[in-house]
Amino acid sequence: MARTVVSVVIPTKGRVDQIFRCLDSILKQTLLPHEIIIVDSSENANLDFFLKRKFPVDHPKIKYIHAEVSLTEARNIGTQHSSGDIIFFFDDDVILDKDYIKEVTKVFMDDKDGKIGGVMGNITNLRRDTKSWSALFRRLFYQDQFGDGKFRLSGLATYVHGEKKILKTEFLSGCASAYRRQILREFKFDEKLGRLSGYCTLEDADFSYRVSRKYDLVYTPFAKLEHQASWLKRNDANQAIKKQQFISNYFYLFKKNMPKHLSNVFAFGSALFGYFLLTLLERNPKGVIGWLRGIAHIAFSDTKHYTRKLDR
Repeated sequence: MARTVVSVVIPTKGRVDQIFRCLDSILKQTLLPHEIIIVDSSENANLDFFLKRKFPVDHPKIKYIHAEVSLTEARNIGTQHSSGDIIFFFDDDVILDKDYIKEVTKVFMDDKDGKIGGVMGNITNLRRDTKSWSALFRRLFYQDQFGDGKFRLSGLATYVHGEKKILKTEFLSGCASAYRRQILREFKFDEKLGRLSGYCTLEDADFSYRVSRKYDLVYTPFAKLEHQASWLKRNDANQAIKKQQFISNYFYLFKKNMPKHLSNVFAFGSALFGYFLLTLLERNPKGVIGWLRGIAHIAFSDTKHYTRKLDR
């Protein structure tokens, strides 16, 4: 494998134990990165002190940046401070298999024509579900689900994780993606998402959708990691806010990225209605409140701009 300079960017906020586990797995890679850039959005810079106590500074070099910013801003800041030919983006709660960086880098290096803009590995602790009632429900209502990695008419992605062979995809999960430097010169993570709702959900769908219109994106099952996030937080006190933020971001990104054919608008509306039904089935009153607030935000947004572009 020819010499390639690899950078790693990890946004984090107030999760010391998680990022220590993540860094441990990165420092055990068979192909070590040239640098690890940590962008810490916590209120204070205490993490820098703990990093210097626990990890050597130059094996590889760990750069610490303290900036109270959103996730998308943190990724852009990390990119600006990186020097690699390939830049990996990880969430602070992932744990990499020892060959993860080597396997992803191999896909880039085997691409002699430079058509591949981004690569993603396999999140092994995600159970590929295509046959349960939940999967059927999501398919019916044009929602995100496991599939071939392509975007649906609604603008929501399908997930290719769990497939056994290298595949071309359109969606790269933000917690486990890598891009060529030239891509990150041409495209930026949308910082408006954080300012719009305070929550950067769907930022990976937005970025990979835009990149995939011009470059190939690839999934490799040979690069493996675990994402130890807690996806189910039904008792979260902020659940109503999170649901509202999701709906607001989804509306913004649909307007921004998707063609306004009637089929797309129908799929978008179906996805929204499906999310409402799911909150009812889950007997989740906070989620219902958040959904209604999100719909109110849509109703009072610039609907003229939204509807006048419909292709009939």
